[in-house]
Parts: sequence; C-alpha cells; structure tokens
Amino acid sequence: MTFLQRASVLTVSILLAACAETVPLTETKPVPAPLQPVAAAVNPAWAGRLATGSFSCDMGNKVEVKVDASNNVSLVWKGSTYKMTPVSTSTGALRFEDKGDGLVWIQIPSKSMLLNSKIGQQLANDCKNR
Repeated sequence: MTFLQRASVLTVSILLAACAETVPLTETKPVPAPLQPVAAAVNPAWAGRLATGSFSCDMGNKVEVKVDASNNVSLVWKGSTYKMTPVSTSTGALRFEDKGDGLVWIQIPSKSMLLNSKIGQQLANDCKNR
C-alpha cells in the first residue's frame, strides 16, 4: 500500500468514526413547525399603491377603479364593468388585465392609461384621479 492509499484509508476511517458519534437526546433541538403561507389575497403587494375612484382622462373620457373587501379589482369603462386581474411587471408600474375583453389598466405615479390589447389601441390616456 502506498502512502497516498494509507492516508486515504485513514481519512475515510476518521470521517466514518465522526459520523458514528451519537448526539444525546438532551442536545437535540425540536423541529420547527412549517411556516404557514400568507394568503396573497389578504394583503397583495399592490393594495397600498393602487389608486381607486374616478379618473378623468384626455378627450373627456372617464374611468372608475374599484376594489372590494376581497381585493378584487373592477374597472368601469363606458357603462360596462370589467373584472381586472393583477399582472406583475419589472418596471414597478401597476398593471391589471381583463384577458377576455383585452382591457389593460396601467398605473404609474403620474398618470394611468387604459389599453385594448386585442386591437392594440389606447382607449384612455393621461388619466388622473380627481
């Protein structure tokens, strides 16, 4: 047996011996209970930043944004109410969509806008909460 082989056998033996040590029960720590997930619907990240109420937009357009007690967002546009779903963005803007009808509501601190993604058209721009 070469020196390297003997050193390897000795190292493995020491490691196995270290693994074989038992820990007395008095030194064990209890396993913590798993963390309970926080329901996102209770306090979504956007809840404190979303401006709600009536918005006056360019060309005399009006939009109303509402949030109910369950944090469901609805948008009223030209007499119709749309259920809007939050969509994450990388820019920090708030974005809500109604995929069925193609409506997209985007809010940034200075203004908001309503788009129709199905036809690629702006419906209302420069909307401000009044």
